[in-house]
Amino acid sequence: MAKILLVDDEVHLLKAMDMFLRSRKHDVMPVADGREAERLIRSSPYDLIISDIRMTPVDGLHLLRIARESCPETPVILITAYATLDVALDAIKAGAFDFVTKPFKTDNFMATVRRALDYPRIVDGAIQLDPSESTPRRFDPLVVKSAEMQALCQRLEQLAPTDEAVLILGERGAGKRQVAQILHGLSRRKELPFVSVDCSAGTAADINAQLWGAGSSSADSPPADLPTTDLPMEKAGALEAAQGGTVVLEYIEELPAALQPSIVCLITTRKYMRPGEMQVHQVDIRILATSRALPVIQPCDDPQRVEWIKTLTAISLPVPPLRERRADLLLLISRWVNQQAAPAKSEPWKMTAKAFDVLDQYPWPGNVEELERTLSQAMAKSRERRIDILDLPAALVETVVRMKFLSQQHLQRNELRGKSFRDYIRLKQDDYRPLSGPKAAQGHHEPA
Repeated sequence: MAKILLVDDEVHLLKAMDMFLRSRKHDVMPVADGREAERLIRSSPYDLIISDIRMTPVDGLHLLRIARESCPETPVILITAYATLDVALDAIKAGAFDFVTKPFKTDNFMATVRRALDYPRIVDGAIQLDPSESTPRRFDPLVVKSAEMQALCQRLEQLAPTDEAVLILGERGAGKRQVAQILHGLSRRKELPFVSVDCSAGTAADINAQLWGAGSSSADSPPADLPTTDLPMEKAGALEAAQGGTVVLEYIEELPAALQPSIVCLITTRKYMRPGEMQVHQVDIRILATSRALPVIQPCDDPQRVEWIKTLTAISLPVPPLRERRADLLLLISRWVNQQAAPAKSEPWKMTAKAFDVLDQYPWPGNVEELERTLSQAMAKSRERRIDILDLPAALVETVVRMKFLSQQHLQRNELRGKSFRDYIRLKQDDYRPLSGPKAAQGHHEPA
């Protein structure tokens, strides 16, 4: 919940915006007089200020200047029905977070409000990387600030008490294994083993040995050089080692087709047979699996393949990629940087606004893993515990520049009505710098 000052001399619109914001549980102070709004800005702190531009005798640009002087860290959104590009540029140059034109759709307006509240506070061109914002301990090490991750955690809490098999879906580096560990930690099995098997490592015989254990013949024994990371077993297989706990089958899409019927039987009956034996074993475990893509039944699939896909996908849990959970980015950055930082140093780490904007616009195909590698490289190059755009990998910066150029080519003025100008201004960062002087430098949200 945020404390928002809402200013508009058009009373009907003021009431409508007040209703929209209160429906999102925000604490709203609606004001129809610019002079009263100026008094409130000087006397009370707010998380966000939203003001119409065209008002008399005190207009929105005047309130923006007062806000920049009195509370430079507070974002200001300006709205108007008299939209011209010059007015929008003047507003952004003067320090407005964004500029929205009337008429606007409620969803677009609320999305702009959400971005303003989520955007980091920038003072003297830099963001202090503060990791103190907490995540509920039961979801550590995930960051769950975004609506997408909050929805994921709600699903985790729903699925945790059950023993159902769950297919965890997500791109490379999105955190599928962390989600599996949290699901185990929330379940009744949390004090019992958590064992992982990499279904992409080795041949069908190798994976057989990992799962079921070595049979009576030497041919069934796992090779001496077989990787056993995260697999606390010797002759026993993962299923025996995890008795009472959880087994996660990682990269299940790589599992050889010959082993799929055995896994279907295991999921549906919790029974299995070790290679070279006729004895049926019953096991008390929960089975989780991870995959980079949801398998889909094709018209040419045989019945065995169809049964495999239906069994595997009965309950799926998508993990959102980093590009779809931008609200988590700053806290992810802050946590990683401070985890890697030298503990003896008391000076907090900072990141320039330009560097953050590059990271904010990059699509992150490698997700959180790529972000952590990027930050480690930047920290190694940075000086005085301050990450600048020059500390970021050149290829990453070049990717963002190319994306901006392509977006700029397709941007048309007639697409701007009723929408946010912020993305447009961010594309024009070289043309629209903040005004010179101490007021402009103080707390300005620098467009990227």
